[in-house]
Amino acid sequence: MAMENEPYVIGLDLGGTNSVFGIVDAEGRVVTSTSIRTKGQYDLDVYMDSACAALAPMIEQVGGIQNIKGMGIGAPNGNYYTGNIELAPNLPWKGIVPFAKKFSERLGIPVVLTNDANAAAIGEMTYGVAKGMKNFIMITLGTGVGSGIVVNGELVYGCDGFAGELGHVIVDT
Repeated sequence: MAMENEPYVIGLDLGGTNSVFGIVDAEGRVVTSTSIRTKGQYDLDVYMDSACAALAPMIEQVGGIQNIKGMGIGAPNGNYYTGNIELAPNLPWKGIVPFAKKFSERLGIPVVLTNDANAAAIGEMTYGVAKGMKNFIMITLGTGVGSGIVVNGELVYGCDGFAGELGHVIVDT
């Protein structure tokens, strides 16, 4: 069972079909996880209600929100600089969605958001197969195609937060 005051974080892998939540410890071990449907959730407030309801028992399992340092979200078209999901073609919400801000307001903890492939690259560099690597490209395949590029141990965001996006490249042969 969870120890008191251990530094936990919530992770959200927001996909076009499902949203997968996990609470992880400082070593990256998943303590508890759950998922809800993303597809068809056209009302963002209803989605947020469902997400927070799914998170509530998980948060209690680690001793309450005071034991959670923050939340990280990987989302299609997620902009690290703004915390917004911007014009995502495979999500039910259109336009620019202040996703990180909405979760932060509801949970009362700091929330950061980035592109889902960038989040995967950070995870692999920190805990996975790219541990110790300073230069690599992460390609993700799901509802869409994504990429995260790491150069000299740093994720490449570019000037607008969308550098290295290979998912919507048109190749005309």
